[in-house]
Amino acid sequence: MPDRALDPAPRAASIDRLDIEGVTVSDLTRDELFGRLRDALDRRGQLCLGFCNANMLLKALCLPAYAASLRSLLLVSDGLGIDLCSGLFRGRLFRENLNGTDLIPAFLAAETAPRSLFLLGAKPGIAEAAARNWALLHPQHRIVGVRHGYFAPEETGAVLAEINAAAPDILLVALGNPAQEMFIAEHAHRIDARVLMGVGALLDYTAGASTRAPAAFRLARLEWLFRLLREPRRLGRRYTVDIVVFVAMILRLRLASLARNRPVRVARS
Repeated sequence: MPDRALDPAPRAASIDRLDIEGVTVSDLTRDELFGRLRDALDRRGQLCLGFCNANMLLKALCLPAYAASLRSLLLVSDGLGIDLCSGLFRGRLFRENLNGTDLIPAFLAAETAPRSLFLLGAKPGIAEAAARNWALLHPQHRIVGVRHGYFAPEETGAVLAEINAAAPDILLVALGNPAQEMFIAEHAHRIDARVLMGVGALLDYTAGASTRAPAAFRLARLEWLFRLLREPRRLGRRYTVDIVVFVAMILRLRLASLARNRPVRVARS
């Protein structure tokens, strides 16, 4: 087992953050985050990482158990919605957008030290295809195990045993949210991996089962629109109704925080 869990959000004044109802998103640059990952890998600590977007934050605000599980993860900013929250609550945007679909391949490409990975999640066959593609793209690293994400709760013990038998440096968990973050938070202390990350659809993209938005969409931060146009039935509610609910909830919370911080006037007799 790793020696100890690293503090997911150290209280050093040099690291700024967004705090909304107990959900803390650290304002890190890519280089700073890469440094945190390498520190965990080299020091044999354990770091649990989540990429917080608007959908994740909305679910956390609606599900107290999910919000509680996120407190054991280092959360970084992913997407336009969470960036706008930062502008509304902190008066400034996050320094960088750190979505896992781009960041994890970039980290693997930048790492010259060999690392071992276990891929957990997605439909049967997807993790295997992703492993084959990564072996070609990043031959300096080893994929030491793969497991699809369609397992019953009573199989969790066997899944953990399979991961620990492979003893990976990095565990990528692609179960979707909130399942992947709750899995990490609940089981991290039983897992022999130094870095655990909730990665959403990354394995699907790596396997070629899903198509990334063109560069122009990503540059304009409209990847959500591309996904909605491609999968309107599956993602329609997430990018329409849920967005409206999210904006309304965030505005209400911001107004409430302003009201709490409003100075009290003392009437003179």
